[in-house]
Amino acid sequence: MEPPPLPSPTQVASARTPDQVPDHSGQPRRVPVEFFAPPPPEIGTLVSADSTLAKGRTPMSPATRWLIAAIVGGVPLLLMLWLASTMTRSAKADRTFVRVVGVVVGLGLFLLVMLLTRFKAVCTYVGEKGAARFSVKGSPSARPRYELLVFSQASEVHTKQTRVIRNGSYSGTFYDYWWAGPQGRMLFRLNGRHTGNQGPPRQGDPWHFAHAAEVGFTSQYLDTVQQQLQTEGSIPFRVDHARWLRVGPGFLEFHFGGEPARVNRDDIASVSLDNGQFSFKHKDAKWYSSQGKYSFAYGQMANAKVFLLALDKLLGYRWG
Repeated sequence: MEPPPLPSPTQVASARTPDQVPDHSGQPRRVPVEFFAPPPPEIGTLVSADSTLAKGRTPMSPATRWLIAAIVGGVPLLLMLWLASTMTRSAKADRTFVRVVGVVVGLGLFLLVMLLTRFKAVCTYVGEKGAARFSVKGSPSARPRYELLVFSQASEVHTKQTRVIRNGSYSGTFYDYWWAGPQGRMLFRLNGRHTGNQGPPRQGDPWHFAHAAEVGFTSQYLDTVQQQLQTEGSIPFRVDHARWLRVGPGFLEFHFGGEPARVNRDDIASVSLDNGQFSFKHKDAKWYSSQGKYSFAYGQMANAKVFLLALDKLLGYRWG
């Protein structure tokens, strides 16, 4: 699909410029940055903005990149060739193997350095009506790749974060945020890895853009939720393709196959959120039966943050 046309410098999101708003963590930027593309008007008034392009930064010249790559890749290649030359004539097969390894390692390091030293930059915006991400490679003047999320076009946001523990030590958190339209089609996705452990990652980490976009969408989606509560008496939340539930004043209604099961607040024995798993238990549920017990993964649920808010405001269950 062809990307939408880039906005012109006069077609900006609002009178607020990117330099006048904080970064996506809500803090002033640590270093001056350049925004190589203006925010699109579709996202409305700017709330936050950030860029990975430091002010005054220029691409590394091709000659410098080639020189660095040649040194990094050439040194191990020459060492392996020298090692092969010192081997006895009787070890012909071993000499050939060492030479091949040297060529493969040297070429691999050369290509890796060329890739890592290639110019690339990203600037991101979150507004009251949407979010946008621009990325450029090769030169700041190249045509950026343009990704746009208009909050009103999305009906769901899904968030999933997985902390990885290896040998008893924390090694990172993988995150995946994606927005879908009314038909379930994915509209926008932000994923990656950070090392924030129990708290948010460092300032400037791309996770902050994903989180700010989720907060922006959720703030606007609350208007839809209020209308659903007034017209339908409860708020629907999709768990997966086959299951969904409703939260209303003082009750939960589970549509998990078969007839809907409504559970009033006084009939709920327990509600828990442990290791990303929501669990609800009816006061009459038996330990040896699954009847009256409902559970699902928090990362599966659409609009999970709104779900937490609904549990707080409509049933009195609150999490930090």
